Amino acid sequence: MELEPGWPCSGPLLRMAEDAARKLLPAFQTPSGMPYGTVNLLSGVSPTETPVTCTAGVGTFILEFATLSRLTGDATFEKAARQALRALWKTRSDIGLVGNHINILSLKWVAQDAGIGAGVDSYFEYLVKGAIMLQDEELLNMFLEYDRAIQNYTRFEDWYLWVQMHRGTVSMPVFQSLEAFWPGLQSLLGNLDSAVRTFQNYYSVWRQFGGLPEFYSIPQGYTVDKREGYPLRPELIESAMYLFRATGDHTYLQLGLDALESIEKITRTPCGYASVKDVRDHALDNRMESFFLAETIKYLYLLFDPAHFLHGGGAEGDGSWEAGGEDGHIALKPGEKKTPPALSCPVQPFSARLAVLGQVFTDNTWRCRRSDPFRPVQTSSDPFSDPFRPV
Repeated sequence: MELEPGWPCSGPLLRMAEDAARKLLPAFQTPSGMPYGTVNLLSGVSPTETPVTCTAGVGTFILEFATLSRLTGDATFEKAARQALRALWKTRSDIGLVGNHINILSLKWVAQDAGIGAGVDSYFEYLVKGAIMLQDEELLNMFLEYDRAIQNYTRFEDWYLWVQMHRGTVSMPVFQSLEAFWPGLQSLLGNLDSAVRTFQNYYSVWRQFGGLPEFYSIPQGYTVDKREGYPLRPELIESAMYLFRATGDHTYLQLGLDALESIEKITRTPCGYASVKDVRDHALDNRMESFFLAETIKYLYLLFDPAHFLHGGGAEGDGSWEAGGEDGHIALKPGEKKTPPALSCPVQPFSARLAVLGQVFTDNTWRCRRSDPFRPVQTSSDPFSDPFRPV
């Protein structure tokens, strides 16, 4: 097979990505710019489509759409994603929180539980990773505002509960497995002490069951009825990867080993790896989720291969887990101006951009290694109207 000139930044894959994105754009044709949750790729949005969309469904486009805009030169995709983000930002409550599901036409919150888990999770993830990839102060400021409210109202003893978005009162004292991305996200912002303690809580649940149940009652210390399954989700392993990169503590390699052994021993079948129907007795379901291969195995691989080029900053083979941690804290602060490299082809690995934003993994002036990672320890204007103008 002969590659087209300019591959991989031109050619059939990019054309397919652009074609797929154009089929999604009709979902964004709403008064607010927030998209419908479902769109027919052939006929567009159905006249009977519900206007109720989860928060993550509104706020989880900026990475892919901004990348596509900058690789194709067509700003349409990034502008659609930004308009949705800004519209969602305006709907937060007086105490700075967003709920779980919103009516994109009336802008009324239908589900008013605020948290970091299902229905919301990737919204916060994309604000941080979008800020890193795009060197975007607006996205960073949005997240930091949310984080202040999250820390004030949802954090209890390094767990994050669900609260009523207007009053801040606890509505669900549960840990959801989808929340396990949070320690990794916090580490990207340099909030290592908080990230390490929260990871300890989540890892204790893993050790209790050999996997993370979908819901875990924090007061009872046990699974929640009808939410006992473990579909081999990647979030805790992703956090372990980021925390190992940030601290060099081999505790996170141990989590990876625990995960690998649990998955191999409990879930392997003759034709794949099955989701766990119930973590209490390890009964299996007759399905394997796509994210197991796309994410879970990927993060396990990268956790054990810190020299991989996807970690950024060098060629294959630069770095070693024997040497331990990488170093970093965020250097981009609100109001600070940087001139980052443009997002263009070839696109830098994601982690390479951390060095520009501020998680400088090779900055020897700041070490965050600790002998005991679980020891208790006592965190504009709109310059982005033109998405192609450098910060």
